[in-house]
Amino acid sequence: MKLRPYASGEEAALAELWFESWASNGFEGPSDIREQLIERVPRELAGRWEVTVAEADGRLLGFVALAPAEQRLDQLFVAPDAQGHGIGRALFDVAVQRLPDGLWLTTQTENRRACAFYERRGMVLDRIEDDRVFYRLAPGP
Repeated sequence: MKLRPYASGEEAALAELWFESWASNGFEGPSDIREQLIERVPRELAGRWEVTVAEADGRLLGFVALAPAEQRLDQLFVAPDAQGHGIGRALFDVAVQRLPDGLWLTTQTENRRACAFYERRGMVLDRIEDDRVFYRLAPGP
C-alpha cells in the first residue's frame, strides 16, 4: 500500500469509494446519495479539502479528507474489502501528522464501528448532538 496526495481526475473514484464504504455500513439515506457525493467531492476539493489516498496496484483503497483551516478530519473512508488491514490507521496517522495542533471530527451515532476506531486512536468524546457524535484529539506532546 502506498499513501500519496490525491491527483486531479480522481474525483469520481473518491466519490465511488466514499459511497461504497458508507453503504457497506447499512445506513439509509436519500436514494440519490451517490449522485450527491459525485457533485460534492469536486466542490470540497476546490474549497477546503486536503486529501491523501491509499492505493495498491493502481486501485484506491481509502482516503482521508482534511479541512486544515477548521482543524478537522472531515472524511475517512476505506473500501469495504480493504478494511481491517491497517489502511484506516495509516490514513488517521496522516491526519494527526498534518494537524499537529489537534483535530476534531464528527460521525453518526449509529456508526459504532467508526466510533470504536476513533476511540482506539485516542480521540475523546466531546459531545453528542442529535444523530452526530463529536470527537476531539488534543495536540501531541
